Amino acid sequence: MTSVAFIDLKEEINADDRGFSFFVFPGRVRKAQDVLRSFHLVSIEPGQVRGNHLHPGHEEWLYPFHGIGVLQWEAPPGQVQERVVSGNRALVRIPPGVAHALKNPGLEILYLLAWREAVEPAGQEPETVARLVSSD
Repeated sequence: MTSVAFIDLKEEINADDRGFSFFVFPGRVRKAQDVLRSFHLVSIEPGQVRGNHLHPGHEEWLYPFHGIGVLQWEAPPGQVQERVVSGNRALVRIPPGVAHALKNPGLEILYLLAWREAVEPAGQEPETVARLVSSD
């Protein structure tokens, strides 16, 4: 099983005094129709958790751009790992079958872009399967 990847975007971010821009998809998207169908904006209120699921045949991409979160994932199953993610211009790739959740321990809303892309032929399994991830 491939591990969760944290991709540093320093070389891909175009920044100046006005702010920054980043073209998310070039070089990463295999099936544009999957991304268009699943691309969404997510907010997580302070103290809340979203996720606690896995995607059997899809990899999921997360781009947190405002606030602070703690990503928890199980790789291998039963071994919870975690890492702080924030608007520090990093992209997260979660492989198929890896259970994950994102907590907001901060005082402001966490915002991120998220999308999924199929990496295996469509089977009978659902796209998303509930799975509690907790190190508590």
